[in-house]
This record gives sequence, C-alpha cells and structure tokens, in this order.
Amino acid sequence: MEKIELDKPIDLKKVLEFATQKHKGQIRDDGTEYITHPIRVAKLVDKYKGQYSKNREVLIASALLHDTLEDTYTSARELKDNFGIMVASIVQELTTAPYVPKIIGKGLYLAEKMQMMTNYALTIKLADRLDNLCDLDKCSPQKIVRTVNDTLFILDYLEKRRTFTKSQAELGKAIKAQLDVLQNTPAYKNFSAEQSAKAK
Repeated sequence: MEKIELDKPIDLKKVLEFATQKHKGQIRDDGTEYITHPIRVAKLVDKYKGQYSKNREVLIASALLHDTLEDTYTSARELKDNFGIMVASIVQELTTAPYVPKIIGKGLYLAEKMQMMTNYALTIKLADRLDNLCDLDKCSPQKIVRTVNDTLFILDYLEKRRTFTKSQAELGKAIKAQLDVLQNTPAYKNFSAEQSAKAK
C-alpha cells in the first residue's frame, strides 16, 4: 500500500500517553496494568508488518488504541480529533459490538467481522489474538478452552474465505504454534476431558 495522506500527523509518544491515561486503573487477568497489552500488540504489529510498511505510524497508533472504544470512555470523535480519520476508522473496525456476540456467539461474530476487515485492521486483530493466547496461562481452564476453541474456529473460517497477506499468514502460523502449546497443557486437557464426560 502507498503511503496514506493523513489529515493529522501522528505522534506515537502522544498516542501512547493517551492510551495509557485511558486504560489507567484497568488490570489484566495476570495482574499487570492493562496498557501492557496494547503495547505488546503494537510490538507484534511492528514485528510482522509495521517495520516494512510505509504507514507504520498508522498501524502502531491503531494497535495502541485498539481497545479504547471498547473498554474505556473514549469516543470515535475523540480519536478522530486527536489522531485523524484513518486511525479512528481502524480502531472502530477493531471494536466489538456490545450485544451481538451474546446472540450469535463470540467465535462466529469475530470470524464474520474479521472476514470483512481491511488488511490493516485484520493484521492488528490477529496480533491482538496472538497476544491474548500468550497471556492465557493465568486464566481459568474454562477460559483457556473457550479461547482456544474460538480461535481454532476463527482461523479455519478465515482461511477458507479470505486470502491472507504475507504478514497475516505469518501471524496465523504464530497463532497456531501457540494453540498447539495450549492444547497440550494439563488445564486444557483436563477441562476438555471433563466437558466430554459430562456430554456423554
């Protein structure tokens, strides 16, 4: 993709300060401050795509801000006014609707949503999924199994319906490698066995 002509210049230091302030007081399941997650996602995006992209600042800014609309008191207008139309648009793409996942199931909702995303948004979403998988060891066995199974479904759904870019394919491989690790943990095996026994 050619370099995007931005309506506002992007200062990544200001983006990080904004995201840090918005997520202030939020804690991840592993006990760390929430902002550590978008920072890790931004680093993954930079590793797999950003360092090769003419629009690196857009990608990194969107990754740092990807949960602000969903998890903080931030509006799309606020993102647009501070960081421009492109960043605000990508973050909106990455935001989960509050009620639809409860109706059709989160796995199907995300699979269908990700199928229709722009390449930049999908790359960030895959990086987000990879980081969430790497952060599951402190979660309950139930959440581990649900997240792993949802991810397996999402990847299968996308690979049958969409052609990945090189960076997206590499992220997909990294996600599958982490899924293999999680499926071989006692927490996953034991909880899955318990659920199978109950279903009989």
